[in-house]
Amino acid sequence: MKIEKWAIVPKTAPAIIRNCPGCRRKTAFHSSESFRINANGNKIDVWLIYRCEKCNFSWNLDIYTRISPGFLDRRLYERFQRNDRTTALEYGCCKEILSRNKAEALWEQVEYDVEITKLPLLQTQLSQKQYKKTQISPTECEQEFIKEKILVTIYNQYGLPLRLDKLLCSHFGWSRKEAVKMEEEGFLRILSGGKGCKAKIPKFMEIEIYES
Repeated sequence: MKIEKWAIVPKTAPAIIRNCPGCRRKTAFHSSESFRINANGNKIDVWLIYRCEKCNFSWNLDIYTRISPGFLDRRLYERFQRNDRTTALEYGCCKEILSRNKAEALWEQVEYDVEITKLPLLQTQLSQKQYKKTQISPTECEQEFIKEKILVTIYNQYGLPLRLDKLLCSHFGWSRKEAVKMEEEGFLRILSGGKGCKAKIPKFMEIEIYES
């Protein structure tokens, strides 16, 4: 049996659709991956800068408003100062911040990578006791068509609205119909954190696949 960790990482933050004063119409604004920090007396404002894809007009996504310097962790403040790309991605994908700014995010256009790490059995978050309770022993007939069983832990920490069947089809080269059939016949099982292969992936889930 193979144990794998899959981390879904967006390549960029979602673009935002909004009215552009320069274009005088709605356009897509993309994260510049740069922050703007404004110190006014004993208060600090922090924004993530977006730019119109057509005319480069800038718009600031409000991150923190009128906060005291002591509110921010020093290391976070330093990441804002040096325009840390990972920090910009984290805030650009934060649905709470996007909602607070009434930003219409184009999640469906976000491209992503899947970072795969192979793990020994003891490192999976699913305990061996729990695993033994959930596993199914294939019949002798089924065993002839099975190469290996894979236990996959999926991390979707940025909350991309991605369906499980789409992810699996992209990775294994399946069709959507094949993914559904795999689940119906017990060769694909949701062990925790999800509702089915047609559902969107939560921030954490574990699945078991009998690779044929």
